[in-house]
Order: sequence, then structure tokens, then C-alpha cells
Amino acid sequence: MTVILMAMSDAGLKEVFRGDLSSVELAAAILEDLGISTHRRWEFAGGLQLTANETSLVPGQTAVLLVPAIAYDEAKEALARFHEPEGESLTELSGELEQNKSRRRSAAVLTLFILFAPLVVAIILLAVVVIGSLFQ
Repeated sequence: MTVILMAMSDAGLKEVFRGDLSSVELAAAILEDLGISTHRRWEFAGGLQLTANETSLVPGQTAVLLVPAIAYDEAKEALARFHEPEGESLTELSGELEQNKSRRRSAAVLTLFILFAPLVVAIILLAVVVIGSLFQ
């Protein structure tokens, strides 16, 4: 009897990954390349899970990746380094980008000044007119 119950629990699906749709699709592709079958579900904020593919992802939903319980350990190990950021790779443009950082900031400040200077002048003129009309 115990052997049958163990086999029944191994036939279920376990959650191995959760995230936005693109991350779940990437994780599913990694697992499918390893020969592990996957199943995707969409979960609402309240915990309701839908399996229909036509369910659209709207705000408040998360994509969940499920694998058979038998392959859970292998899938978890395959996705263990999935969220680790990649190391910085130096390119021939890296030094030039660092040198241009101050130039980009000054260009942004100049652009903001050009955009907001007329607004500031208009507010000052409006304040002068309102204060002048109060004393007449």
C-alpha cells in the first residue's frame, strides 16, 4: 500500500520556477533542452491558478513553471544559477562610455533647462500679475 501511495505522489507536478512570462519561457526552454517536460500555469494574486494557454497575462499575474515530481531535483539543480547575474564583460567601448558619462549628464541638464526655463518664467510672471492685482 505504501509503494502505491509513493508512486502516486511522484506522478504529480511540483513548482520549480516562478516569474514573469519571458523568464518562465527561458527556464522552460532550458529544461526542455535537458529532456525534462514542463507545464506552465498562470497564477493570480489571490493564488488562483489557471492552466489555459489563452489566459492573458495581466497585472497581478505570475507565470509558474511546473515539472513532474520525479524530475524535480534535476530541474532545480539545472535552474540553480538562473538568477545569478553575469559578470561584467569589458569591451573596447567600456572606457569611452565611462569618459562620456559627465558629458551625457551635462547634456541632460541642458535639455531640462531648455524645457523648464519657459515654465519657470511663466510662473514668475503669473505670480507678479496676481500680486500686482491684489494691491490695486
